[in-house]
Amino acid sequence: MPVRFLILFLLLQILAAGAAAQPVWRARFAGSLLGDSLNTRPLAQPAALALDPDGNLYVADTGNHRVLKCDPQGRLLREVGGFGFDQEQFDRPVDVWAGNGLDVIVADYNNHRLQRFDRDLNFIASYSSAEAQEQSLQFGYPAAVALSPQGELFVADHEFERLLRFDVFGKPKASFGDFNWGEGGFLRPAKILISGAGEIFVSDSVRHAIMTYDAFGNFVGVLGAGLLDRPCGLAEWRGLIWVADRGHQRIAGFRRSGELVFEFGRPDSTASSLRAPVALALRSTSPSGGSPNASGRAFVLDAGRNAVLVFELTQKSN
Repeated sequence: MPVRFLILFLLLQILAAGAAAQPVWRARFAGSLLGDSLNTRPLAQPAALALDPDGNLYVADTGNHRVLKCDPQGRLLREVGGFGFDQEQFDRPVDVWAGNGLDVIVADYNNHRLQRFDRDLNFIASYSSAEAQEQSLQFGYPAAVALSPQGELFVADHEFERLLRFDVFGKPKASFGDFNWGEGGFLRPAKILISGAGEIFVSDSVRHAIMTYDAFGNFVGVLGAGLLDRPCGLAEWRGLIWVADRGHQRIAGFRRSGELVFEFGRPDSTASSLRAPVALALRSTSPSGGSPNASGRAFVLDAGRNAVLVFELTQKSN
């Protein structure tokens, strides 16, 4: 066999082996929660969903000005709220974070504050920006909130279209992403994800992309540009960044390189189709370890259905 044909043959073998090693993703609809099983008022314009380490769900039920805690089967455990400006009241709660199993932090949008609760939704404290603070460290309309693995708090603000960073003592220390940042600036920050490695991902519903920053707030790049339409909620699982792609009515999984790997939930005639996905949370259901195969459960908050849709996800090697 001539050398050039041998080289070509070897290259084709290598490419075939690489293609065969690519994992295969599948999603199966497993039902819905909260839409018709909640022993209270139905959801109204829900905007955010969080999952604690025990698998409990926290929902920002924006239209009803409340936050709900439910078990993984959707049974109501606790609710707090009602329209108002006193403690334990809200005026459009638009985001909730519960990732450490201890704190529940709520972005109380029209009250210009954050409220902090324990995991059982008992009130602890609230925080608003003081007028005496430097303007670059103030927020007006908190739209999203997230806590880093190191305990630093990040808040997306719609008044100044930027992110604020607070230290572990609750003191504002920096802001980034405002109009001075050029291509690294926000037009309308929607939701925040802090990865296990400390990377910062922020969905921007006007840029139709995910803005990415390192752990220090330095702009890294854009994810999903040209592929997303009004992205909202974010999650990290199995090395992918998962996005609630509201405009395309789907959930999309991206590699950090920007490659779209998998999607599910696009509209069809079945009960599994999404109408307005705004938030999601993912939880592994298979043992952790080095296996290339994995299974998990995706909880998708659909503001169009006023319910949480549940999907079983599997990843298998070829």
